[in-house]
Amino acid sequence: MCAIFGFVNYRHAISGRHMKELVNRLAVESEVRGTDATGIAYVKNDELKVYKRPKPAHKMRFYFPEDTAILTGHTRMTTQGNAKYNYNNHPFTGHTAEGDFALCHNGVLFNDDILQKDENLPETHIKTDTYAAVQLIEKYGNLSFETIAKMCETVKGNFVFTILNDDNTLYLAKGDNPLCIVHFKQLGLYVYTSTRKIMEEVIENTFLKIYKFDFVTSEEGDIIRIDKNGVLTRSKFEFEDYFALERHWNHASYGHHPDYLYELCNLFGLTVDDISLLYEMGYCDEDIEMMLDDRDYLNMCLEEAKEYYGDWLMEESYGVKV
Repeated sequence: MCAIFGFVNYRHAISGRHMKELVNRLAVESEVRGTDATGIAYVKNDELKVYKRPKPAHKMRFYFPEDTAILTGHTRMTTQGNAKYNYNNHPFTGHTAEGDFALCHNGVLFNDDILQKDENLPETHIKTDTYAAVQLIEKYGNLSFETIAKMCETVKGNFVFTILNDDNTLYLAKGDNPLCIVHFKQLGLYVYTSTRKIMEEVIENTFLKIYKFDFVTSEEGDIIRIDKNGVLTRSKFEFEDYFALERHWNHASYGHHPDYLYELCNLFGLTVDDISLLYEMGYCDEDIEMMLDDRDYLNMCLEEAKEYYGDWLMEESYGVKV
């Protein structure tokens, strides 16, 4: 679980001070979904710039030109790739014959190792699963609706990808992870975050709270493109619900406790005890998957479960092997 955030400031009607305030608030509010590393990418003088560090957002200070049209950012909770090695952190840079791009990812990919072999991707010292998506686009040779769709249909897992090209074009590709986009038409400004809750906190605590806005709809399989002039266009890809397929197979084979759910939750730091407590409180597999996208809510549910059941090892009741 990580967070993506950013803006498209196509009218340049907002002061540099307010834009820096906005980016710092976006990053800090996004900490709820990850504090292991923080990074941003933007274009300066037609050159892609990336600044990232293995630090939580509240310890970062972001600097970018006042005329920055598009900025994309990320806060990370590590699942693969040690965050202390900065090359494992987002945004990741990629290169095609047409130029450079920066990619951020909220989610987890499960076939990155397989893709290295099946797609003949170059060996790399980067250990983060996301980097396979960068390498796929590089292999396809350009950044477009078509190549992003092909990449999204090739990776397996859950995701939202944001991709900033050095021509100041932003792509947002939505799988089954959350994405919230709002448009302040009066200001000539798009803002996006991972969740609506983060967006609400950002708006309430910045200059944006006095302005009207509209939500921009996004669904699974959407690719949204916004250029530096604020022109928004859309395309689609065939979204495969990887977890639905795994649920079907595992339920048929194992009954109530699909192995994939334990593997997924383990990536997010949950133990078998935690999952068993949630089951005891009446939550189903789908409920627990959704909780992974809202760490505050997940922690609240776990505290409630522990209050009722204490330190009882639930796996003994369910026969789950740790």
